[in-house]
Amino acid sequence: MDLRRSFAAIALCTAVPFTPAQAQDGAQDAPEGRDIVVSGDLPDDSDVRETVHAIMRERGSTQPLVRFLDPLCLHVTGMASRANAFVRERVLANAREAGLDVEEGKCRANAVIFVVADAADLIGLLEEQQPGLLQPDNRTRVKAEARRGDPVVAWHNLEDRSQQGGRMAHSSTVPGAAGASPLYVGVRVNSHGRPGRTSPSHSRAVVSGAVVMETDWLVGMDLERVSDFATMRLLAPGMMPDDFVFDVPPSVTSPFMAGEGEEEMTRFDRAYLRALYGLSPDASARSLPAAVVRAYMD
Repeated sequence: MDLRRSFAAIALCTAVPFTPAQAQDGAQDAPEGRDIVVSGDLPDDSDVRETVHAIMRERGSTQPLVRFLDPLCLHVTGMASRANAFVRERVLANAREAGLDVEEGKCRANAVIFVVADAADLIGLLEEQQPGLLQPDNRTRVKAEARRGDPVVAWHNLEDRSQQGGRMAHSSTVPGAAGASPLYVGVRVNSHGRPGRTSPSHSRAVVSGAVVMETDWLVGMDLERVSDFATMRLLAPGMMPDDFVFDVPPSVTSPFMAGEGEEEMTRFDRAYLRALYGLSPDASARSLPAAVVRAYMD
């Protein structure tokens, strides 16, 4: 089955015509070479450090950081073709800036952004048509969020890797292998050695991820904002613990509603991604705050 066509068909079943504010002028091209101008006073490094500590509080300090370790192959579906292309190119540009390799041209998708009318309907269709896209560890949470009407639902499928980020022979079905959906992950439990004082004995990789956004919530937003929000939800797993609200420094992730919040990725967002993707594959959670501060103040 052509996975891209499958996703497009699923999205069409749940989508309504959607044109973000920026799409209405009919003159969007992929952003190239645009300078990001940041003005105003910078927060103290202690504010940045404390924000990252708050984000990471729910994780063990010796657990490996979770992120994409393979090149990103992104598919966007649910909007007009030009809007889909704009979002895809902007997210990929953000990924490159963060230091993550991206796949050019045709590739097996390991990340999908859906824009649909009803997230719960989409999740139901995915369970029927692409059941491997939702690992059991994610399924209960994702279905609950969709049922209660959350405007954005995101999840990541994970697998254990070696300390250097390479696949273990016994760890999982390799996405894209013959006979398997490129977003299917059949993860087996690995036996780990004892973590060291500063890093774990293995790494933890995102092998596929998805972000689902409901159209009603996006009305009145520019495509740049939609793209940048999706970037953070996709590339920074676990950045948003329940009930966490960004204040100082600000982030495009919260609040995310028309007329409120940041219109594009902030200095903090970009520093967070550069730090996350600049650390070694087996870097532990405790190493992230200092790395974000360094990237932020750079």
